[in-house]
Amino acid sequence: MFEGRKRFRDILDELDKLIDSIEKDIEDSLKGMYESGSKFFSKPMIYGFSMKIEPDGKPVLKLFGDRKFLEEGFREPFYDQFVDENKGELKLVVELPGVEKEDIDLNALEDELTLSAVHGDRKYKTKIKFKALVEPESATASYHNGILEVTFKIKDKSNKRYKKIKLE
Repeated sequence: MFEGRKRFRDILDELDKLIDSIEKDIEDSLKGMYESGSKFFSKPMIYGFSMKIEPDGKPVLKLFGDRKFLEEGFREPFYDQFVDENKGELKLVVELPGVEKEDIDLNALEDELTLSAVHGDRKYKTKIKFKALVEPESATASYHNGILEVTFKIKDKSNKRYKKIKLE
């Protein structure tokens, strides 16, 4: 009767040994990287995720931090976007500390924004998919104290890219 329980405990004991072994390998690797003077530890690192449930019940998982290096020295900035259905606007807020207004390059399509900014050793680059289709030509942007705010008008959902054709 208790034989199955004993086998289960044996499995858990083996898992504990495996986890201990993995932890030791990670510690040894990190210690070796630190002692060798690797650039990996030259700056503080942040990594994490946030999760929220949209009104329609779908979970949205968003990663943040120094996780993505597109090219040598570039990193993805922290950002968030807000859709205001009442005003018909999408507002994008991006953190770009250490750059000047003149260093920021923005290009928008109806479904995404491409951003790059370089100032000294501060290099940012990312593509941000919008939560709603927007009218790129309606964009307004401001940059103050390291915070970029870009506002777009939301594209009329009823149109669906159809254009009225007049008959002559």
